[in-house]
Amino acid sequence: MDTLRQDLRFAVRSLRSRPGLTLLAVICLGIGIGANTAIFSPVDVFMLRSLPYEDAHRLVVTWNTNEERGWTEVSLSAPDFLDYRAQSQTVDLAAYTGRSFNLSGDGAPERLVGDAVSHNFLRVLSTRPFLGRGFTPEDERPDAAPVAVLSNRLWQRRFGGEETVIGTPLRLDGKMFTIVGVLPAGFDFPSTQTDLFTPLTFDGAEVRNSHYLEAIGRLAPGTTLDEARAELSALASRLAIAYPETNTGNGIRVLSLRDQLFGPEFREATTIATIAVALLLLIAAANVANLLLAQTAVREREIAVRAALGAGRGRIVRQLLTESMILGLLGGTLGLALAYPGVKGLVAIMPDWFPRVEEIGIDARVVAYGFGITLLTSLLAGLAPALQTARQDLRSSLHESGRSAAFGRRGTRLRNVFVTGQLALAVTLLVTSGLLIKGFRQLSQVDLGYDPTGVLTFRTTMPETKYPEGPDQWRFTRLLVERLAAVPGAQVVAATSRLPMTGTSGTYYQVEGEDVPEGQRPVVGFRSVTPEYFDALGIGILRGRNLRYADDDQAPLVILVNEALVRRHWPEADALGKRLEFYSGTREIVGVVPDIRESGLEQDAPGPMVYFPGAQSPFRFAGFLVRATGEPLALVSEVRSAVTGTDPDQPIYDIQTLERRMREDIRANGVLSQVMLVLGAIALLLAVIGVYGVMSYAVSQRRQEIGVRMALGARARDVVGMVVRQGGRTAIIGAAIGLLLAVGVSRAMSIFLFGVRPLDPVTFGGAALILAVATVLASYLPARRAARVDPLIALRAD
Repeated sequence: MDTLRQDLRFAVRSLRSRPGLTLLAVICLGIGIGANTAIFSPVDVFMLRSLPYEDAHRLVVTWNTNEERGWTEVSLSAPDFLDYRAQSQTVDLAAYTGRSFNLSGDGAPERLVGDAVSHNFLRVLSTRPFLGRGFTPEDERPDAAPVAVLSNRLWQRRFGGEETVIGTPLRLDGKMFTIVGVLPAGFDFPSTQTDLFTPLTFDGAEVRNSHYLEAIGRLAPGTTLDEARAELSALASRLAIAYPETNTGNGIRVLSLRDQLFGPEFREATTIATIAVALLLLIAAANVANLLLAQTAVREREIAVRAALGAGRGRIVRQLLTESMILGLLGGTLGLALAYPGVKGLVAIMPDWFPRVEEIGIDARVVAYGFGITLLTSLLAGLAPALQTARQDLRSSLHESGRSAAFGRRGTRLRNVFVTGQLALAVTLLVTSGLLIKGFRQLSQVDLGYDPTGVLTFRTTMPETKYPEGPDQWRFTRLLVERLAAVPGAQVVAATSRLPMTGTSGTYYQVEGEDVPEGQRPVVGFRSVTPEYFDALGIGILRGRNLRYADDDQAPLVILVNEALVRRHWPEADALGKRLEFYSGTREIVGVVPDIRESGLEQDAPGPMVYFPGAQSPFRFAGFLVRATGEPLALVSEVRSAVTGTDPDQPIYDIQTLERRMREDIRANGVLSQVMLVLGAIALLLAVIGVYGVMSYAVSQRRQEIGVRMALGARARDVVGMVVRQGGRTAIIGAAIGLLLAVGVSRAMSIFLFGVRPLDPVTFGGAALILAVATVLASYLPARRAARVDPLIALRAD
């Protein structure tokens, strides 16, 4: 113990005598440890922690598949779900589907996010209500009294946490529900935004080709995922035989809930970020190792004297490792301090819909991880100088002097290896970050096919009790469009069944006259719109005419199609006048519009789309677009007044500009690119510090040699060139190795490179050029100092 105290006291004195080296080493370690700790927090939440459900590893989700139709993840139909639930022995299967409700009564109307769920939904998730009860099989009957279970958040916010809420009536969409339960705090499936749950009801009239139910299940005790897949696949095959018109080719996909929440893109992104910060930590550790190597060389005589006075080789090595550990602990403390703003920055750039994003933060697990990598990094940084010292003949160092004692081949080669490795890793990170940033820019600059600027959007839902039929919904929609058009500053107003950047609804169809089996009819995306829709988006009709208000329920059924659908069926012919058959009837194509990216920016190209007249295909869930003459958000107050003036009980929600919807659509893609940009910049900075440190040390130890050269006639620019060339050689080797590493990394992350080749020459060349310039600058400053050496003073030294 006394020996340890002596080592600690000596290490502290030694580090205090070299404040510059100590500060630089602590900063390097702090940056590396801080970045690793910050990245670990989301990695822990996304990939390592168990989901917050009992026996979460037994939770699975199921989807319909159909290779012929290109289905990989399609919701279940109600009849299929009921068959799976009744017949499966391996999975207790529950279903849910998103609902939104207009809450009215006391106070202003409010839009609530809800889900209709099967009676066994909470049982599957092993969740019991905090108050009251959940749903029962009787609640699924169509004649059952309407009931609701509240989320804990809604209970606290709307009812003040009063336990007397059980049995209270609740007016949803103009219909009275009875509150029968309140869920525990922290229950957030399927979304943290869910306010309440109502029962799914089944009346036997559901059809098998209407897919709208999400399914979650719990594996039976002792059942494996593969066994569940085999059983449900067999059930799907039996349903395909029993119902060939709707289920031919249908299969089932079963995967764990974790794999569903955190799919391949999540796993790849977190893996890339984890590897990147690990490389950054290696760069930081190499920097500190280089600094300690250089300082060990300077202290070679001191160490040799201690050896001559009886200090064993092990004691000296332990002393050096003690100094490294103190540096590591100081760096780790700084790193944890830097991790706090780092984690906040990560959360700030993540979309709200990321699963469990609210759990990301600095907790005991993250602190423990930071402490662990601090110890590991300290050991790695101190190991090289300790081993270098262990291999030296310390007694012979007493007989060496000058350059041979402090500088020679013993440490130079190892230091150059470290610097080369730093530069290689820095180039790798620069290339990967450059590719990701370029891909994100390509995605953000993709041609939408329409003009999103200056457009305000919002949504509203017409309750079934107040607007039970299509004509009722259409009258409200048209009246609201007219009222909004009268708002000062509103240039064009349109309504649609689905706003751009919110996905696409699909429907089966076929070309009139074609004989297509029921189960093999193709699917096309569709929207029901008012005639102003295309003007609101700033696009025109290519051929034929636009929709009209005269295209109502008394007029012939018509439709507009986009160019992608024309290419699918009539690549060499005119589509105008052709007829398509839908469940709603046979419709004539009266116009062709351009392909526009309404479903999202990541699709390779817009798919086939059709547009129904709103009067012929009314919609309960309505989205509105208001193209403004000025700032669109300035119209929000007037827009709200127009809606309440049309229906005082009608709330609006999801108010934002169309430009913001576009940015939100690609926001997730920007997370990794922004993270890699920061890591790449830090890696470059650390590598440059490493080059500068090594070149400065080399210059300081070659003062006599430089003095001799200058005394023999060497000019200042010759000395500068000599030093810069030495740094340049190191940069070339490091860049070459780094570019080779980047080739493999870039191929592995091609999924994130929208419109960018993994071997993009501009990015690779740019990264190498940046490194070369930075290395030359880092070498130039010591070179300038070397050029100012006075030959007489240098020759007298040592």
